[in-house]
Amino acid sequence: MAEAASPLKHFVLAKRAITAIFDQLLEFVTEGSYFVEATYRNPELDQVATEDDLIEIQGYRNKLSIIGEVLSRRHMKVAFFGRTSSGKSSVINAMLWDKVLPSGIGHTTNCFLSVEGTDGDKAYLMTEGSDEKKSVKTVNQLAHALHMDKDLKAGCLVHVFWPKAKCALLRDDLVLVDSPGTDVTTELDSWIDKFCLDADVFVLVANSESTLMNTEKQFFHKVNERLSKPNIFILNNRWDASASEPEYMEDVRRQHMERCLHFLVEELKVVDPLEAQNRIFFVSAKEVLSARKHKAQGMPEGGGALAEGFQARLQEFQNFEQIFEECISQSAVKTKFEQHTIRAKQILDTVKNIMDSVNVAAAEKRVYSMEEREDQIDRLDFIRNQMNLLTLDVKKKIRAVTEEVANKVSSAMTDEICRLSVLVDEFCSEFHPTPSVLKVYKNELNKHIEDGMGRNLADRCTNEVNASMLQSQQEIIENLKPLLPTGIQNKLHTLIPCKKFDLSYDLNCHKLCSDFQEDIVFRFSLGWSSLVHRFLGPVNAQRVLLGLS
Repeated sequence: MAEAASPLKHFVLAKRAITAIFDQLLEFVTEGSYFVEATYRNPELDQVATEDDLIEIQGYRNKLSIIGEVLSRRHMKVAFFGRTSSGKSSVINAMLWDKVLPSGIGHTTNCFLSVEGTDGDKAYLMTEGSDEKKSVKTVNQLAHALHMDKDLKAGCLVHVFWPKAKCALLRDDLVLVDSPGTDVTTELDSWIDKFCLDADVFVLVANSESTLMNTEKQFFHKVNERLSKPNIFILNNRWDASASEPEYMEDVRRQHMERCLHFLVEELKVVDPLEAQNRIFFVSAKEVLSARKHKAQGMPEGGGALAEGFQARLQEFQNFEQIFEECISQSAVKTKFEQHTIRAKQILDTVKNIMDSVNVAAAEKRVYSMEEREDQIDRLDFIRNQMNLLTLDVKKKIRAVTEEVANKVSSAMTDEICRLSVLVDEFCSEFHPTPSVLKVYKNELNKHIEDGMGRNLADRCTNEVNASMLQSQQEIIENLKPLLPTGIQNKLHTLIPCKKFDLSYDLNCHKLCSDFQEDIVFRFSLGWSSLVHRFLGPVNAQRVLLGLS
């Protein structure tokens, strides 16, 4: 059978497609998760995205990640069951076109064997609970390894990894599970729970030299109770033995067919009578394996000692493989991917609702922000105009206060100048006509006058100036208050405390009197010249004095 025509490719392509879809979904949901988180963390976007939205979308991102990992490990699984020595391992070997599992006389499968492909070129096995890869080069080595491992019990699972290059069937994500005989254990329930719940197809390998036994039926009844209408095939193996009694072959075949049909249709009720015809086959796995090994070696398929009717039995085995591959591929796509697809749709619907709610909240926030922006612009224009008016008013107040202070200080200064003689009379210091003492005397006199006038001006002007400044400040605050937020208005007096001005008057008497030249020459006030000047005046006195001379 050409590899390209294998129905198993349907599962491989479906797995590849759904894995790519889930990768895209995970990328989109991850991007959405980052967006919601950034929105939630942004203090300016309060209530646009809630904490519940963030937690929910992050949870879905994690779920999609887990589903993606599960899908990458998904494979088709077929489980072979039957009585001991019914030929289960031989059937698997025939399907693999090689003697992969120990079979034949002296070889009895004593545990579950899972056969799957590996990309490497060397076969190996791994036992349950161990990560050790035990190299296996030949079937005899595999049989020896399984026989020598005393820890392997009927309920244990051994993974056999066979190179995909040696077996085309294993290249398409197919896993074949061989089992111990159903007649050697009472732990059927645990077997089903451990190995059968994820199987896509079950193959009952029966010995055509006897009828279906109750142990075989009992096992599949239990499977049917746990799974809804499992896909079951029945292989009546060793059918080549019927060639020795050709006169009874059709009767025996009819009896087996009737019993198998009754088991599938009436007892298990997993298929209808028409479909059941394509679930029951009469084969010889040993013959098929031998023929295929001959073909692989370049020899004729029919070579060797084969019983009469081999070609019919080979064709029936090939029919089984074709129908089996179609069945398991369709079933696996449904069982392995359907629930994940439904779950993904549910997750996407919920994520879409989250993003829609964020979008609606953002739109409402945008409308509100635009309205608030217009209000702020209008208020800003109003405040700007009011501030311009207040600025003009404050400038007027400054000029008025300046003029008022100047007038008050000027008036007080005039009064103090008129009282300057009083300050001079109050000055008392040692006087001597020598230049050095005279200079000190003048400096002390200037300081006395400056301190006295400054003190008198402060006493007369400071309170009035402070009162005027305080009144102007209060008027400015009251005019500014309506332009401020309500919360700030109540705190305005604490934010702008009233301060009294400490006025100082720098008269600088020393500089004002720098050009003063004192005249301390003694003159006799009752002398002839003085009397003439006093009575006649300066001009006439000058004439008289010149005439006398």
